[in-house]
Amino acid sequence: MKKLICIFALLTSTVTLAATNTGTEADHEQLRQLLISVQEAVNKDQIDMLEAHLHEDYVITVMNQEVVTKDWTLEQLFNEWFKKSDAFIKSLKIAPVASIETNIYDGRFGVCYGISTDSYELADGRSFEFNSKWTATMLKEGDQWKLLALHVGVDPIENTLIDGYRTALGFGGVLIEISRLFK
Repeated sequence: MKKLICIFALLTSTVTLAATNTGTEADHEQLRQLLISVQEAVNKDQIDMLEAHLHEDYVITVMNQEVVTKDWTLEQLFNEWFKKSDAFIKSLKIAPVASIETNIYDGRFGVCYGISTDSYELADGRSFEFNSKWTATMLKEGDQWKLLALHVGVDPIENTLIDGYRTALGFGGVLIEISRLFK
């Protein structure tokens, strides 16, 4: 029975290994270039350049957890965030770095994750820098890799925006406690 279990474990691990990392060096180079192109498009506010790299059925969850698809597009999101007369964000700069080489499955699907330092300049002049994490799924169509899904997240507890509120509330909290001493 032990031999049977060992053979089964060996066979299943071989199948798993055969299914992953089936991409070529050319695939990985194209995926690295895709990351650079996405960064440049966002940093230059060139949505058309960004959309050229998206699969037609893309799904993107941005930092504030809004979901962007072909029904509510990146162009609409960028107009809402940056272009409207009452837009609250003046500019966004991202600096994504892959934590791993993309795992490619069956030569067609790629999964990668990483970190990014994202700098937001708000319309009121304040600036915030967030350390975000991301996960991306890419699909190869013909000889081109397209971004199929992207999820970007920020720690909701430990980030510069919350730290600013903590500082403000911390000082206010001290004042409240001092005022209680004199009641």
